[in-house]
Amino acid sequence: MNRGWAAGKAIVTMATIAVAIILLMTPSVQSFLWDTFSSPFRPKYPEEATFTLERTITIDPNGGTINRFTIDMPEPMNLIENDRRLQVVHSVTYSVDVVREVRYGHDWMVWTSDLPFSDRRTITATYEVTSRTVTWDIDAAASGSVSDIPAELVDRYVHDQWVMAPGHPDIVARSQAIVGDEVNVYTILKSIYDWMRDNVEYSTQTFSSGPQDAVETLELGAGDCDDQAALFCSLARAAGVPAWLQLGALYDGSRRAWGGHAWLQAYVPLNEGGGENVVIDPVNGEFMVWRPNRLVEYTDDGDPEHLLDYYSIYNASVNRGTNTVLYDEYVGLTYEESGWMISLDVMMAADIMSNDRFLAPSRT
Repeated sequence: MNRGWAAGKAIVTMATIAVAIILLMTPSVQSFLWDTFSSPFRPKYPEEATFTLERTITIDPNGGTINRFTIDMPEPMNLIENDRRLQVVHSVTYSVDVVREVRYGHDWMVWTSDLPFSDRRTITATYEVTSRTVTWDIDAAASGSVSDIPAELVDRYVHDQWVMAPGHPDIVARSQAIVGDEVNVYTILKSIYDWMRDNVEYSTQTFSSGPQDAVETLELGAGDCDDQAALFCSLARAAGVPAWLQLGALYDGSRRAWGGHAWLQAYVPLNEGGGENVVIDPVNGEFMVWRPNRLVEYTDDGDPEHLLDYYSIYNASVNRGTNTVLYDEYVGLTYEESGWMISLDVMMAADIMSNDRFLAPSRT
C-alpha cells in the first residue's frame, strides 16, 4: 500500500512538472518572466514631462548697422500619432509683436523690422509643453513589407531632398550592402540603425553653414545629429522606406540644459493593416522610442524648400563691412517629470547615451 501511495505521488509530481513546463513555454508566461527579471536592468524614463522652455534669438550688429531684417521660425504644435499624444503644446508667447502665418500646414512666427539700428535686438518665444514617453511594440513579425507602403508616402518621401540623397550611387550602394534583398520594413530600419551605430561617429565639427550632405557624412563616417539623421533617411529611402527629419530641441537632465536637436521618423506598415510613424534617434541610441525630454518644432513634409526654410531663420540687409552675429539658444525655465516610470525594451534603448547629444549650431 505504501508503494502504491508513493507511485501515485510520483505520478502527481511528474504531472505537475509537465504542466509547469508547458506553462513556461507559453508566450504570455515567458513575457511575464522576462518583464519581471529584466525590469531592474532596463532603462527607465518618466511617463511624461511638463516644461516651460524659452527660445531666445538675439541679433547683434557687431559695431555696424542693420537696415532691415526678418526672422521667421515654426511654432511647436501638438504631435499625435495614431491617437497617441506625444506632444501637447499648452501655450506659445512672444516678448515682442510678431505676425503669425500658416505655411504649408504649419504655424510660423515672423518678426521683421525696416528701421536701421545698431544696438542688439532680442526676441524670446516661450513654450509650455507636456511630452509623453511612447514606444512602438513592433518587430519583424508585425511589420509589413516595402510593397505595403502607401503610394502617397512613397511619392512624398522616397526621393532626393536637399541634403538627403537616396539616388546618389554611393548611397544606393551602401544601402544595398546593408539591406541586401530584404523587404521587411522593420528589418530594413533595424539593419540601417545597427550599421550606423557601428560605423558613423558623432561629431559636431562641420565645414558648412548647414547640415552636411548625406554623401559627405557617409564618406567622413561622422556627423552631428542632423547629419546622421539625413544619412539614415537617405539609406532608408534608397531601400524604398519613407523616412523624414524631425527638428526641435532636447533636454539633457545630467547637464540640466536644452540644445537644438534633430532626429527622424520612418513609416512602418503593419501586417494587420495600417502603419505607424516611428521615431528613431541615431546619435542618442533610440530605436522606435519617443522620450518626453524632447520638443519638436518642425516635421519635414518632403519639400526641400520647406526644409531649407526651417534652417534659414534669418535674413537681413546690412551695411558693408558689418559682420552681424546671431545668437540662438534654448533656456529651460521649468522641467517636471511624472512619478510614474516606464521601462524601455533593452533592444530599443541599449545604446542610449549618458549625456544626450545635441545639434551643432548650424542654423543661420
